[in-house]
Amino acid sequence: MESRYYFSIRYIPERADNELLSGRCISNMHGFLSHERNKQFKNSIGICFPLWNEQTVGNVITFVSTNESILTGLSYQPYFSTMMNEKLFEISDINVVPDDAEEVRFVFNKTIQKIFNGSKKRRIKRAMKRAEDQGRIYTPISIEEREFDLFHAIPISSQSSGHEYVLHRQRQCPMSSEIGQCFNGYGFASNQQWRGTVPFITF
Repeated sequence: MESRYYFSIRYIPERADNELLSGRCISNMHGFLSHERNKQFKNSIGICFPLWNEQTVGNVITFVSTNESILTGLSYQPYFSTMMNEKLFEISDINVVPDDAEEVRFVFNKTIQKIFNGSKKRRIKRAMKRAEDQGRIYTPISIEEREFDLFHAIPISSQSSGHEYVLHRQRQCPMSSEIGQCFNGYGFASNQQWRGTVPFITF
């Protein structure tokens, strides 16, 4: 099997906003992979939160890839270097993933977004517009509440558009020992297309 590599970032401040800092790290990774020279590696880096718990994603984020050089380039991004120089981040060396590491999957679940009022209002507005275009009257009905397993919300800012949004993440344990290496542009798996797994390695 092809070797995998990883490096981790620890947020040093005791009262750090782990979700906010994780979102900034993810945004920088996304921007780095969106650069023309790196686009071929767009779906090759996975993200792990080794200290994930019920309250928070934890104060460590880990980047995993089969390509050691792309991780090296990512680790030297200006944001990471600045935060390290200001003693706000601690960044590990790039290491080889042990063969016996436990595999987990961090999933981007878009369905969770639909339970929040802003999303509901947008969907109702679209439905009313479609009904109006078709000459019908649309009467909004209550949407049944859905329950989800534990998830954390990570705020993200798009470097290209400047828009801000929230990514809802869940942790899953794969049903098999198969290792997946394909992730979406933000380093996560999804419930359908992207099924990448990452090693659950603590800093």
